[in-house]
Amino acid sequence: MRVYIKEEGGKVYLVDAVSGNPVGEFTEVSEAVRYSLEKGYQLPLRSVDGEFVVDKKGNPVYIDDKGILELADGTLLEGCRICPKCGWIAYWEEVLDEDKEPRECYVCPHCGYVFDCTPEPEDIGAGD
Repeated sequence: MRVYIKEEGGKVYLVDAVSGNPVGEFTEVSEAVRYSLEKGYQLPLRSVDGEFVVDKKGNPVYIDDKGILELADGTLLEGCRICPKCGWIAYWEEVLDEDKEPRECYVCPHCGYVFDCTPEPEDIGAGD
């Protein structure tokens, strides 16, 4: 079962990510994490700073046993990769490089890191 942790009113709730039903109530996040691990529940992906990763709409993001990013219901997150800098979700989008040329890159909305652009800068014809 995929679950996520919700903090509200000074309490920590473990919630079934598909149905939205509460699974348990705790006083600390660490207790909810420990309980999830003991029960074999899957928690969302965690970033480098320990935050649980969500998509642009606030939905928890999970990673399956093949390394594929998806939502709790199994919906694949296409055009996304894990940001190598902060561990959040980076999205494939068009950006303008320093010469105002459009390029397709992964852009992390969490830390602003831009990576794996195409075409690569050296492929654009930097000149001799």
